[in-house]
Amino acid sequence: MRIVLVKPGSLVRDAAGNILYASSSVTLIISDRILVVDTGSADERERVFDGLKRAGVSTDDIEIVVNTHLHVDHTGCNDIFRNADVLSYHTGLREGCVLAEGVSLMETPGHTLDSISVLCSENVVIAGDALPTADNYIKDLPPRIHVDRALAMRSMHRIAGIARIVVPGHGMPFSIPDGRETELA
Repeated sequence: MRIVLVKPGSLVRDAAGNILYASSSVTLIISDRILVVDTGSADERERVFDGLKRAGVSTDDIEIVVNTHLHVDHTGCNDIFRNADVLSYHTGLREGCVLAEGVSLMETPGHTLDSISVLCSENVVIAGDALPTADNYIKDLPPRIHVDRALAMRSMHRIAGIARIVVPGHGMPFSIPDGRETELA
């Protein structure tokens, strides 16, 4: 299995903590099928194209797009994956669904009630906004935007208990337990 960060997510806030700009991480998984987890914001299409090209694949090669939830900063480039099945909690993805060899789903609600994360056999969790940044992990804080704080914390702790590496919704991959940025490959 090969896991490639196509582009890191970003999150820009003002001094009061209000979000000025957000775009999710985009992660490529090559197993017996080719998947992308989250597609970022619509204004980052070129970065997605470039990242896929660097990984040696095109949008036409992608068989499955998984949206960790349906906020526009995670779904903005869904339309460029013309050959892919676009899947989410709302299309029937549930805990334990297997999408490819070594790739399954975890329900991780709290940020939204429909949040899911992708678990890869190497103990890599692509968390979406269930664990949006390394800072959330290091400071043990829930996503700032959440529908249920306790549920968000349970999901975040569950991810941290399983993962060796986390690809957060907004930032670079980091390792558990120290929270330092790390390489996927």
